[in-house]
Amino acid sequence: EKRPLWDTHNHVLSDIDDGPKTLEASIEIVDISVQNGVTGIVATPHSRSVLDAGGPAVLNDRLGRLNALINERSIPIEVVPGMEIRLVPDAAAHLSEGHFITLNGTSTALVEFDYTQWAPYADQALFDIAISGYNILLAHVERIVPLQEHPNRLIRYVERGYFSQITTASVLGGFGNKAKKTAEYLLSKGAIHVVASDTHSSHGLREPWPTGIDERLEKLVGEN
Repeated sequence: EKRPLWDTHNHVLSDIDDGPKTLEASIEIVDISVQNGVTGIVATPHSRSVLDAGGPAVLNDRLGRLNALINERSIPIEVVPGMEIRLVPDAAAHLSEGHFITLNGTSTALVEFDYTQWAPYADQALFDIAISGYNILLAHVERIVPLQEHPNRLIRYVERGYFSQITTASVLGGFGNKAKKTAEYLLSKGAIHVVASDTHSSHGLREPWPTGIDERLEKLVGEN
């Protein structure tokens, strides 16, 4: 019995954001993921791109096409809907109105900060999401420059009850030393809950679940 392994941050859907352009390219991502032990993927296109493309209905259309092909080819994986939500001041309202969606209909919202600058409204916008009844999962925290500079800011969020995710490639050094060191520091502090691929293409830096990640994590934080 294969143990379940969910990749909860993945730009596998085609023709909707900066992920793959074609359905075949999506299937390549799925195939490599399966080969490397992944049993489920949450498709998380960027919220801005989804809104620009016409909203969650378009996301569900792309997902339906991908799943039809997965079923047709009997690929042993489940792909479910989600979204990578850019933290904007009214993110909570977008969630409540259904413009933004959670991970597979759960109460967990995957939320990303701006990479380079810290938004003055960040604390309030996150708080608004939390008091609306959502669990917050902060995306690729080790690659956000203001969190690299102030990792304890992230630790305070975790103490507040928010969850955090790091990217597989960062742990293996793919996003440079700063991201790797930040990931290792946060792991050592028990401040990371999820590791995900943040895949955008079948090869290169944003590749699917990479080989060697399980062993590396085991070395850093132990098997459990």
